[in-house]
Amino acid sequence: MKKKIKYFIYFLLLFFFCNSLTAQQEEIDSLRISLITAKEDTTKIQICRQLCFACDSLFYAEEALKLANKINHPKSIANSQFTIGVYYYFHEKYDNSLDYLIKAKRLAEANGYKKLLASIYKFIGFIYRPNEPNVAIEYYAKSLRIFNDLKDEHAASYILSAIGNVYEGTYGIDDDDKGEHNALEYYLKSLEIRERVGIPAEIAASLNETSRMYEKLGNHTKASALRQKGLTIAEKAGSEENIIYLCNLIGIDFLKLGNYNKALEYQLKAYKLVSDNKNKNYTVMSEVVQSLAYTYSELKNFQKAAEFYHLYIVCNDSMKARTNNVNFINLKHTLATEQEKQNLLIKDVEIEKQKAIVDKQIVLRNAFLIGFALVIALVIFILRGYRQKQRANRELDITNKKIENAYRIIEEKTKAITDSIHYALRIQRATLPHRSDILAALQHSFVLYKPKDIVSGDFYWFAQNEQKILIAAVDCTGHGVPGAFMSIVGSERLNDAIRNENNPSTILSLLNKGIKASLRQSENAESTRDGMDLAFCSIDLKTNIIEFSGANRPLWIIRKDSTLIEEIKATKVAIGGLTKNDQYFETHTVQLQKGDTFYIFTDGYADQFGGPEGKKLTSKKFREILLSIKDLAMKEQEKHLDLFVENWKKGYEQVDDILIIGIRV
Repeated sequence: MKKKIKYFIYFLLLFFFCNSLTAQQEEIDSLRISLITAKEDTTKIQICRQLCFACDSLFYAEEALKLANKINHPKSIANSQFTIGVYYYFHEKYDNSLDYLIKAKRLAEANGYKKLLASIYKFIGFIYRPNEPNVAIEYYAKSLRIFNDLKDEHAASYILSAIGNVYEGTYGIDDDDKGEHNALEYYLKSLEIRERVGIPAEIAASLNETSRMYEKLGNHTKASALRQKGLTIAEKAGSEENIIYLCNLIGIDFLKLGNYNKALEYQLKAYKLVSDNKNKNYTVMSEVVQSLAYTYSELKNFQKAAEFYHLYIVCNDSMKARTNNVNFINLKHTLATEQEKQNLLIKDVEIEKQKAIVDKQIVLRNAFLIGFALVIALVIFILRGYRQKQRANRELDITNKKIENAYRIIEEKTKAITDSIHYALRIQRATLPHRSDILAALQHSFVLYKPKDIVSGDFYWFAQNEQKILIAAVDCTGHGVPGAFMSIVGSERLNDAIRNENNPSTILSLLNKGIKASLRQSENAESTRDGMDLAFCSIDLKTNIIEFSGANRPLWIIRKDSTLIEEIKATKVAIGGLTKNDQYFETHTVQLQKGDTFYIFTDGYADQFGGPEGKKLTSKKFREILLSIKDLAMKEQEKHLDLFVENWKKGYEQVDDILIIGIRV
């Protein structure tokens, strides 16, 4: 009985797969017939452009361009060049894509093809966005002006969303809250249009984007409400992509609030959808399985946490492997192109014969569907009886011995994972400098270090030579075990960088190259973005001169008799990730006076949720705290900061690692 059911299910899946392929092939066959029967050259060009994407074949787009050049029709030439550019973009050949888009742009600008020009500007913006965000915004702005002139609100909403993506900080062009406020402004404009036009899937996407900005700006309640609203709309629209994103974010919201079972409910829903999709998006899956690993860890289910963390590593490896598959993919497309050339050689075949074949296929399919419907009714009856019998057998098979064995296995694996993480803590502690060494060199100082998990992604670093004292506060990508791995790599690369250098700017540049080499990163958009932010200081105690260089982390100074915090901004680029190999980091020289105090820190303290309203503490509140304790001894300042954040987060989980270093000269 089991074998019969299994074979029938295989047959059922095969039927639906074949039926889907038949519908797709019918569309392609219809376009090919239209191409053969078309009389106007401009119509043939348009059909070839459609076939380019229907068959995923560059050959048709190139044939369209040849025919457009032959009849010397400027608009058809520009459209064909644009089609080739878009084809190359979706196949990640960005240099080739940009060449054809620029050609199409020149022709469209010269002849005033506004609608085409707006689309060209949009795709050029897509290409520049990862590495040249300012250039991308210029092209988006041009595209937006044209769509507004054409009163095409639907298209304009996409451009507003794309500009918001840039300002959100994904590609890092703005300072602190400014970029987040700009991103929110553009996302709200896009949302307003989409709600007016009334396309549910796009409304859900905008609510997702807008919620992210409210979250970053500390309005957790608003962000959570928008995500719930977006999920309801996405489920009604059947927008699987938005359901995945929103379920994962809502799960993370509940995770931060300590409601782990509710978090798990939403995250597992996102995981099922993303894992069932035949076209795996490993970037999205990586985010989902990573958040599931954190949730299972908080639930003390370390076996599941380890399984999903392993999946997270596999997803990252798969994303890296995509780069190695480029030549293989190009070979497949070359073979497909040759096949399409052969297919076009059948132009002499009679059209009526092709129509007759298609009609025969339709008759056979309809007959099959009628028979299939009758079989389905029988199968449903059989399956119902089979499931009832199977359920009864399962209940009889469960024994106390199996239950005890399952508990024993879980306890053993949990202990093994916990022991491994504690051993990792010993390794990480060994790489950190002794605080006694820091106090011996800097008597009036403190280091407040509070990892979120057993091990940490934040670390402090210290070195001393005959001339100067070097100290840094570093925030690596992630926290817990992934962050700890990064911290060990970062500490080693810093030690390498200072062997022959004292200048902070040069040290950070060498660190950037070292991290990219260790993680095998490149400037390609597909490369991993793991890296770190840090604040680095070189201190001359004889002259009280500080040389500071930072990567996304600032230096704060409180002068002896001042009631203000003086901020020295960092270079707005991270160490590692998509950073350029020759990235320059600016050095600032500051003259301090006896009694002045300065601080370097990561973002964990300001980002902690808590207080009476469950909001983010924020950088503004952090400044106020430091100013209120500026006259205390440095050890007392450390105790005050520690006690304040513990009281602030009461009832909430710690969201990130915390590191603050304070030094008084």
